Amino acid sequence: MMHKHISTALSAALIALAMLAAPASRAAAQTVGADAEIAALITLKDEALVDDRVVRLGDLFEGIADPALAETAVARAPSPGATVDIGARWLLAVARAHDLTWQPRSRYDRITLRRASHRIGTEQIEAALRVALADRGVSGQLELALDNPSLELQLPSSNEPSLAVTGLSLDSASGRFVAHVIAPANGEPVARASVTGRAVMLTDVPVLRRDLRPGDVIRASDIEWIAMPANRLTRGTVSSQDLLLGMSPRRPIRSQQLIRATDLQTPVVVAKNSLVTIRLQTQRMQLTVQGRALENGAQGDVIRVMNTKSNSVVNAVVIDTGNVVVTPTASAQSN
Repeated sequence: MMHKHISTALSAALIALAMLAAPASRAAAQTVGADAEIAALITLKDEALVDDRVVRLGDLFEGIADPALAETAVARAPSPGATVDIGARWLLAVARAHDLTWQPRSRYDRITLRRASHRIGTEQIEAALRVALADRGVSGQLELALDNPSLELQLPSSNEPSLAVTGLSLDSASGRFVAHVIAPANGEPVARASVTGRAVMLTDVPVLRRDLRPGDVIRASDIEWIAMPANRLTRGTVSSQDLLLGMSPRRPIRSQQLIRATDLQTPVVVAKNSLVTIRLQTQRMQLTVQGRALENGAQGDVIRVMNTKSNSVVNAVVIDTGNVVVTPTASAQSN
């Protein structure tokens, strides 16, 4: 009987202990659940754009409730315009150091971090160089050829995207130059570079729009103007449209090709071996007879022609297509 009483008392004690422990177990479960919920709220960003010189926790993670904690600096930002990838190991170390309940899903978790910047490219650099060259008296049409055509400067987004040339050295004979540039143009320089290259003066010259062959006559519609480096022009280069109009190529001339005076001739209007009408003119009479041209002739040229009836050869002036005239002047030129 007494044994039964002790057993009943022990059972009651165990039930009481279980009832006391139950709230503690529920509390522990609630704490774990709360931690899991908090951990789920803090997530890693896929990428971030940083405007400042430092990287902050809020740049890396979403869901940080404390604004002051989110503003905590954890690393130096990359150079303006640069991009870096940050891996899971470093991110986990940062999270633990600042009591963030974040865990990487795998060792491949990472974030791409890019520093915001203002880009000063080749176009802006060349524009500043043209101004500096003009101040040195080098103006007009200029072709700038930079030794490093991909040169660019990156400025922090907090700086104005301006540029200044602080030094310029120019060889006027070759066009070679060395310049020093800084950015921004005003205040403390953040970026600087040396720029080398060549400045070449350009000159407008007339060229052909299409390929022409000997016998073709150059007309205004065949001509266009292009800018060419002045150092490519020679003393014989044709620089006037008037010297082209009405002329004919002495040899084939391709479109866009520089034309020399020796490439041109007066158009042939009487071809060698072609039949022509020979006119004999004096103060008292005018006679015509058929002849054969023994050489090519342009308008105004004196050529040799043969009388097809008498086979005599005379010099005659080419008047136009198929017509030549024998005059005392032409006869004098034959002697």
